Amino acid sequence: MNIEQNILNLKPREESGSKTARKYTFQKDLSLFLLLTLHEKKDDYVFLFDFHEDLVILDSESKPNKMDFFQIKSKDSGNWTIGSLTKSEKDKLSIIGKLYTNKINFFKNTNSLNFISNANFSFKKLTNGDDSLKKSIIKAKELDKDDFDKINNALKTEHKLKNEPEFKDSTKFYVTKLSNKDSSTHCLGELNRLINKINPENQINAELAYKQVINEVKIRTENTVGDKSFTNIGELIEIKGISKNQFLTFLEKAGLYKSVEQEWEEIRSLLVNCGVGAIELFKYRKFWRDVTVTLIKDSNKIPLEQLRKQVQISIENNITSGKISETSNLLEIINHCYGEISSNIYDDYFIKCLIIKELNEQER
Repeated sequence: MNIEQNILNLKPREESGSKTARKYTFQKDLSLFLLLTLHEKKDDYVFLFDFHEDLVILDSESKPNKMDFFQIKSKDSGNWTIGSLTKSEKDKLSIIGKLYTNKINFFKNTNSLNFISNANFSFKKLTNGDDSLKKSIIKAKELDKDDFDKINNALKTEHKLKNEPEFKDSTKFYVTKLSNKDSSTHCLGELNRLINKINPENQINAELAYKQVINEVKIRTENTVGDKSFTNIGELIEIKGISKNQFLTFLEKAGLYKSVEQEWEEIRSLLVNCGVGAIELFKYRKFWRDVTVTLIKDSNKIPLEQLRKQVQISIENNITSGKISETSNLLEIINHCYGEISSNIYDDYFIKCLIIKELNEQER
């Protein structure tokens, strides 16, 4: 089987559904942190969340060939030892045993196996003489012979291997700078760095942008595939992954490539051309900001989702019926749709601005 068939046909070893504990918040933040740090370094990628491993990175969306597997574990105190990594309980694989399962399942396509944590590693002195407790990256081939043999023997026993396991050149142990008690703060800092790099004159609220982007990661991490069958990898990515192209779209939605002010100036010009006066323009401007913030802050709230659905259906129906067309100006479109939408929660101009937002989404 090729890599795509393998990914689709091999069921993940476990699915635990919704994850709300702090350790899973750390997992999601760390996954996003890696996405942010690798985004500019890779021409193409797909991040798969909690599918086969805590995080899997494919080297391409259209023609994947190599896979990097990341097992993510947080620790409140103490260090990782060879013993804790190779400890297995009845009918359960050890940490290192679970990680190596990916090498067995995707032998030809595994680029690397990675164990990453907020805690340090307390191994025997490394072959180059370094103290493992002072290292943030440790390669398996740097391990002391005794430590290396313990992992080697554990893998042979757990997986009943006839040949020697091949983990020496592909396995690494990482210490992340993210705190497991405040991972979102560090992740937010990395997002802020990316914002300032790609849009240095931005007026973006990084915290709100973070909430929107982490929500996309959260949805995909918590989605379960169950008995779903996929005909191609694109269908899987929609449920469990984020490609580079998708992430660019998320960044646009979060305002990273176009500030709220830039967006407003474009909308303002269209409204002025439709004959909208100064007083009404002030109302549109105020609620344009409100809608932008609310779509990020309250993205999961039912009233907002219901309103968005009303707006989307109205736009689609009016296009289908011919009431609005390519020749319709913005104000005509707003008026047609607004008359079909009711809400006791949101202001009239909030709804009108939301119509513009959703219209823009459909045009992309």
